[in-house]
Amino acid sequence: RKGAEAGPSNLTAMKQLQPLFDASGLETRQHEATSIDGTRVLYYVTRRPDSDGPALLYAYGGFGISVLPTYQGSVGAAWLERGGTYIEANIRGGGEFGPAWSQAARGGCRLRAYEDLEAVAEDVLRRGLCEPGRLGLLGRSNGGLLVGNMLARRQDLFGALVGEVPLLDMRVYHRL
Repeated sequence: RKGAEAGPSNLTAMKQLQPLFDASGLETRQHEATSIDGTRVLYYVTRRPDSDGPALLYAYGGFGISVLPTYQGSVGAAWLERGGTYIEANIRGGGEFGPAWSQAARGGCRLRAYEDLEAVAEDVLRRGLCEPGRLGLLGRSNGGLLVGNMLARRQDLFGALVGEVPLLDMRVYHRL
């Protein structure tokens, strides 16, 4: 449609899938942590306002791939409906803020991604979004590398660490 009547308020859904979980009452808020070098690191927290359950932090931080809040049936049904808090971190290495953000955690600067993730976890605990020992970390592939580094560097921040298909041996990664 063109003209003054075009826009989202005039759209009609023709078809839609049934919801995979009840998202009513959930809210997503954006927070900001400060990494060790002073860089602001944004993250999203999705939960029910009265939630006091455990929190699950997800991060990727590589290959310019963005992590943004989306409707995820598995997260909603398995975690949010049961009172959990889901957190998505926009650490350096990802694509959330363009090529410079992605490049900032490559090569000899890779530690920035780990420092950013530590800053987010510390901020989550400082804000009281979950109790100490009830913060879990989930990462897949490159995110699994983050999990491996948190196991070595800051396991004190987490009550659980889950690395799925982690890229842990970066010395041979280019030969895979």
